[in-house]
Amino acid sequence: MINLMQGDCLELMKTIPDGSIDMVLTDPPYGMNFQSNRSKSGPRYDKIKQDDKVDPRWIAESFRVLKVGGGFASFCDWRTSCVWREQIEDAGFTLKSQVIWNRLHHGIGDLKGAFAPMHDVIWYASKGRRVFSNGRPKSVIEDKRPSASQDHGHPTCKPTTLMETLIKSIDDGSGGVILDPFMGSGSTGVAAKNLNRDFIGIELDENYYNIAKERINVAGWSLRGAAAGVASFQECISRISGDPL
Repeated sequence: MINLMQGDCLELMKTIPDGSIDMVLTDPPYGMNFQSNRSKSGPRYDKIKQDDKVDPRWIAESFRVLKVGGGFASFCDWRTSCVWREQIEDAGFTLKSQVIWNRLHHGIGDLKGAFAPMHDVIWYASKGRRVFSNGRPKSVIEDKRPSASQDHGHPTCKPTTLMETLIKSIDDGSGGVILDPFMGSGSTGVAAKNLNRDFIGIELDENYYNIAKERINVAGWSLRGAAAGVASFQECISRISGDPL
């Protein structure tokens, strides 16, 4: 089952019941007014919406909707990682690991006065105790960053294989629903589909929402989008929990 919603995650997450999500896996805006220098055979990519004013309340909402034993993984930039760490701990999470994604290709940045950037930071935390079902994963993951022709029009698109690795690493064997409140172009949703996991995705930008919807649709899921509203979400939760509607 899949549920995609277009809009502000702070508002839409209010429709999600307490303790109903197994895993939050997301790549939120980093709060640094990011503008990609990558070219897509034309003008530069647009800036990420609201990247200059990320509201940290989504982290507390993630804690609320996660079940006890749920896992939380969020990408962030090294320049803002300390801020994210404080917000994650303040929300009630137990911080467990800092994971490094080695992109296997460096970005641009300061070509003469700084090291060539090749990694992103991922904070992993849990709500209570979570035990991995597939053994202890390593804290450095190597996966090639998508090229401009493979990024589905999104400047910070993550490879589907990377999201699959994270889902399998964090998995506790119970299945359940994966939530991505900053869905972007849909890599987490496609990865969830490939691993036969239920997925809820939220995206503010209408253009990226439509890209994600198309990608996941092509991947073979029967979509229940925003038009289906809360009812389809409740159906999703009911199917996972076994409780009648």
